Amino acid sequence: MKRLAVLLAIASVSCAGGQTRIGKVFDTTWQDDGGRSITTVRERLGGYVVPRGANVAVGVVGDGLVGISLDSGQKWKFAHALDARPFITGQVVVGTGGGSLFALDAGTGRKLWERASGGQVRGAGDDGTTTVVSLAPSTNQGGVLLAIGRDGYVDRQLELDIPAGRPAVAANLAFIPWQNQYVTVYDLASGDEVARATFRHQTSHAIAIDGTLYFGEIGLTRFDDKIGGASKDQASFVDLPSRELPGSPRWLRPGGQVLAKTTDATDSIRLYARPAKGGDKLTIDSDRYYATYYHAVLGFRASAGELAWVRLIGEDAIAGTSYAQGMAVCDRKGGLHFFDAASGAPAGQMSLGAELQSCTMQTDAFSKKPDVAQVQPLVQQISEAIRTKETEMVMIQRFLIRELTGQPGEIATRKLIELATDPRMSSVLMPEVREGLSARRNGLEYMTQALAKRYDYLADVVTPPPVGPIAFALAAMDEKRTAPVLLEYLLDPQTTTDDLKHTALALSKLAGAEQLEGLVTFVALNRCVADDDELIQAMAAVARTILRIEGGKGSARLQAWAADSLTTSAVREMLGGLTRTGTNPPPAK
Repeated sequence: MKRLAVLLAIASVSCAGGQTRIGKVFDTTWQDDGGRSITTVRERLGGYVVPRGANVAVGVVGDGLVGISLDSGQKWKFAHALDARPFITGQVVVGTGGGSLFALDAGTGRKLWERASGGQVRGAGDDGTTTVVSLAPSTNQGGVLLAIGRDGYVDRQLELDIPAGRPAVAANLAFIPWQNQYVTVYDLASGDEVARATFRHQTSHAIAIDGTLYFGEIGLTRFDDKIGGASKDQASFVDLPSRELPGSPRWLRPGGQVLAKTTDATDSIRLYARPAKGGDKLTIDSDRYYATYYHAVLGFRASAGELAWVRLIGEDAIAGTSYAQGMAVCDRKGGLHFFDAASGAPAGQMSLGAELQSCTMQTDAFSKKPDVAQVQPLVQQISEAIRTKETEMVMIQRFLIRELTGQPGEIATRKLIELATDPRMSSVLMPEVREGLSARRNGLEYMTQALAKRYDYLADVVTPPPVGPIAFALAAMDEKRTAPVLLEYLLDPQTTTDDLKHTALALSKLAGAEQLEGLVTFVALNRCVADDDELIQAMAAVARTILRIEGGKGSARLQAWAADSLTTSAVREMLGGLTRTGTNPPPAK
């Protein structure tokens, strides 16, 4: 391309290139052409494949950047001031700082070029020949887009009145998202807008993945032979299932933002996925998308949104990327962790060798074989993640408790019992664990085994079983065989009043004549001292059970207790109400 000397509006330095001040090119009065122009560009490119990008992780440290090739393990360092997070695109790393814009070879860290910037990098694209960089000047709300050759010369400079999103480039055509709905195709040779596409899904990124361009932010649209239907929602589009996750993570951050060089909570709570072509339909690779939540890494089935696996890492996740049949995570200490898409089994680790302020990763043509020996059942993975004592993990642990509760097998019941009796468990999470256990409708063997382990300090059984939730579940399962052991807990002074209430309610359904004597004993022992609301509710449940079993004789018992002056006033009122109505009031909750 012929280069003409121009004066950059964003820096008083000389360079080579063609300068274009945007006027009609990005005109918002443009009328949708029904996809004709973008289809023409697609046909013009034919079978063009964007060169594959480097497989690399880059971290921001105090004096610049550190990087590592995920293929060879080769590490590199680059000392430079930074004012924003760098971008990896194709085979280059693009960054700004100290008033300059630079590009590095992603695999080795070798500087390719450096020039005056006049702004902060907010996006970049590369096709192996040209790097297109979107800059956010500090002087206005618009931006500058530069097309720079490998020699560092500016081939084209565009000054925009509005922020552009993250651009891409292919065959000397720049693909520029703007206003969250358009992608302009800009011919870098002629300086003309040769096509525009309108999208009905929020779009601020143009990204090359596995040799193909994609556009989007809330989901991705593939640049293929259906792209002409984008304005009518008829293009190849894929997004992730809608489900509530702690922290409301996003797949892609808005492409028009400058990312600070230091990480934030949004980097630790993120979604990752990789589009893949499944026949005529655009799908998600391996039917998996991924979420990070500080120390937790989770895999979900993209077709249904179901949790498939969860793994823990030692430090907070601050970046990640998905690759074919797997995903990778970068942590705050510079550790890199790789996981199998299907099972979450570890697929290796690497390290950048330094504590990081932030991290960015790219995996294009990349794969890692998992350690199949470390494949674990999902319920085991969930229970291990729940046990982690970290304040910042409470929200995801509550989510995981609900996921464990929803697992169908009896092993999930066993795991909930183990969590409820584990002294290492956070007391903050215990109500959710107990509620989850009460919702179970299988695992009778594990429930009865738990009830058999009575509190015994000398035998080192210091955490009593969760009697109340187990009793609730047993009643729902109509397991009358468990009435004798539940009665033992009803009469045990070590049983908490909350557990007494739920045990008594369970016995109101499960107890028979064989338990009558014990039920009478419970009321006789507590009627003169009960003033706690939960204990009174337990006594009411037991009194109703006595009425059910004994009928008129039971009513006479209740009347005698109610008439006794030693019975507390609250209990007298409750018993009197039962005998006056002659019917059982609604069970206490």
